[in-house]
Amino acid sequence: MTNYSNPRMEAKIENWPHGSQRVLAHFYVETDAKKGQRAVRETTGKPKKLTYARQVRIVDGDDGKTYILELTMYGHISIMKGDMKYQHETIFERDPRYAEVRKMFD
Repeated sequence: MTNYSNPRMEAKIENWPHGSQRVLAHFYVETDAKKGQRAVRETTGKPKKLTYARQVRIVDGDDGKTYILELTMYGHISIMKGDMKYQHETIFERDPRYAEVRKMFD
């Protein structure tokens, strides 16, 4: 179980792994008035974008990794890994951690 901290709308991470290279990764939250928010990661080439959620925050895990918190349209919190390929975990309203993690969107 990962603990999350430092919620923010933008982050620049040095030495991000990109193939056999290490590059600067720029994470930020894109907002659309009708669709909501989504996370974007720019390294080299075309930006990687997640689907829209109600709210999104970039956070640090206590394991030293970068994660994306998404408050979904259904009310649960989806946590994506920084590579934006896989979901790390989902926190539902009945989870004891929900209230604490939900505050990161305030």
